[in-house]
Amino acid sequence: MGLDERYHQEWKNISRYVRELFNYHCASCGKDCHAPSNQEELLQVHHIDENPGNNDLENLIPLCAACHLRIEKEARLHAPFQTVQTELFTETYHTAMQKMRKNAWETHVRPKQSTTAMMSPEEYEFFVQEREWNE
Repeated sequence: MGLDERYHQEWKNISRYVRELFNYHCASCGKDCHAPSNQEELLQVHHIDENPGNNDLENLIPLCAACHLRIEKEARLHAPFQTVQTELFTETYHTAMQKMRKNAWETHVRPKQSTTAMMSPEEYEFFVQEREWNE
């Protein structure tokens, strides 16, 4: 099964960058997902605006599989009412997701000042390529 064409061709590297940026911690529950012991602890990257084509860092948030599923389920519950409740839902959902991302950033990125957090996307791409050559 190939990559969904809605995703950027470099999604594998983009999502790895976000996971590393947040030091492999779930932005929702705070779980350390460096060494997952089960499928629910796998760290995934969620598009806050639900658009897989929008890969701005501010739109990406790392979530363990359990939290990702819960958040996706919540978003789908509101989907049938989108035309009626767009303003209310967008405001509450996006505000909550941005707050969650900001709290995770403050907790897991800023204090650690990880190597990848200090890199531009271009520097990170070079870093990933170098690391892959050395693996």
